[in-house]
Amino acid sequence: MTKELEAIIQRKDAHLSALTQMSVAMNSKRSTAELMDLVSKQTRDLVGADRVSIMLVDPLSEQLSIVSSTGVDEDVIQTMHLKKGEGIAGKVWAEGKPLLIPDTSKSPDYLKISQKRQPLAASLISVPINDSIDTFGVINVQRPLESGIFEEEELNLLTLIGIQTAGTLLNVRLVSDLQDQIRSIRSAQEIGNVIVSTFDVDTVLRLIVRGIRDVTGADACSIMLLDEEGEYLFIRASEGIPEDIAKTVRIRKGENIAGWVAQEGRPLLISNIEEDDRFECTAKGRYSTNSVLSVPLKAKGRLLGVINVNRLVSTRPFNSNDENLLMIFSNQAAIALENARLYNELQRLAITDGLTGLANHRAFQDQLKVELARASRFFQEVSLLIIDIDHFKSINDSFGHQRGDHVLRCVGQALQRLVRKMDMVARYGGEEFAIIMPQTDKSEAIRIADRIRKSVEKERWVEEDPTRSITLSMGVSEYPKDAHDPAVLVELADLALYQSKQNGRNRVTSATPDMLKIKLEKPT
Repeated sequence: MTKELEAIIQRKDAHLSALTQMSVAMNSKRSTAELMDLVSKQTRDLVGADRVSIMLVDPLSEQLSIVSSTGVDEDVIQTMHLKKGEGIAGKVWAEGKPLLIPDTSKSPDYLKISQKRQPLAASLISVPINDSIDTFGVINVQRPLESGIFEEEELNLLTLIGIQTAGTLLNVRLVSDLQDQIRSIRSAQEIGNVIVSTFDVDTVLRLIVRGIRDVTGADACSIMLLDEEGEYLFIRASEGIPEDIAKTVRIRKGENIAGWVAQEGRPLLISNIEEDDRFECTAKGRYSTNSVLSVPLKAKGRLLGVINVNRLVSTRPFNSNDENLLMIFSNQAAIALENARLYNELQRLAITDGLTGLANHRAFQDQLKVELARASRFFQEVSLLIIDIDHFKSINDSFGHQRGDHVLRCVGQALQRLVRKMDMVARYGGEEFAIIMPQTDKSEAIRIADRIRKSVEKERWVEEDPTRSITLSMGVSEYPKDAHDPAVLVELADLALYQSKQNGRNRVTSATPDMLKIKLEKPT
């Protein structure tokens, strides 16, 4: 064996050993940045280069950019961005084949890219980071001519490093994607646990936007709901958006990205909003964002709103995985909103009279305690009206219960219409109603009660007898003048009501404390 052949074998053994060690080291890295730094440093040592740069394809700008380097000036790192086919690295990216440039000073491609700087007379190798399907980036190494021109053997070695780097890069990205999915699942589970444990919509929505921002890496996230008219979207929960903006944003259905998604009822993914005229210029400047993803928020086919996420120009655009993830969170938000709606509806039904739609007896008792407690704190009066429909039994007997129910509904609607916003009207039971009047003394309550009585008397709600009027008998009591205890206050108003009945009906009677001492016969 000649010394020359022995030297070749030793170099190949050394290269093989170096590649093996490099592979082991690569597989220990968990991030793209760590991997590229390792490749950059070990490649420099392996081939004796004084400059190494690793460039990866940026999917947003569709350019090669330096992500790791050794011996490269900072201004080059910041400004070197190559399109496919541009310069030596761009050519390697486009063709997916390695290039060896013995002398860069004689390369038109190199000189064109280096025209703003003093060109370096050097030997250069540029190899793709690729697999059989795609090219992910380029490894560039160079050294001065006086240090020796790169040879075919080094080109082959770097080509293997490029292939090895591509495989490891795919694994790192796969692991990163899996970790993102695990974080997403955990976040979804956490939100799911909260959904089943609370009906507080704002708590759940805040948790959802926080979770979305964490797992998608979004710079801003918002959940927008439709207003009651279904015309405008407003922000109900957000992360990464200034509070003053979040409070004032209103988007008409059909306008801009969120409005478009609300109108069409399907997701919209935009990689670069600068190229999409559906996003207003003012909004572009406001969010300084480039990539936008918006998905509809639906419950049982009914549109509730939209979820939006934004990313800044400096980060990668959203993709279909982000869209699928956002739809999962959208479903959770919809469940939370629907659960809250059903809960609130059940709560409303629990305190609502089914026939008249007014507050029921339970709600009346609860509210009376609240109002008396408030009046006690602020030294105010509260008046209470108990109302009975005169001769209601004869309406049922003569015209049937359906007509009686109709009269009850009409009286309830009239009472609700004729009182003030701060007053509470309730169906007390049977044909009796009650009205709680905060901040009202008895004289004012009697004046309002008499106005109600006269207004109702003018109505004609019995179609079978168009001449028949509906009259009301009423009793009025006042806190604290007549009683402090809610039960006593109700009893006094009730006794005053029956006094109205005894005195001929269709009138308002004021309660007096001595009524409790007198046993009244209650007429029907």
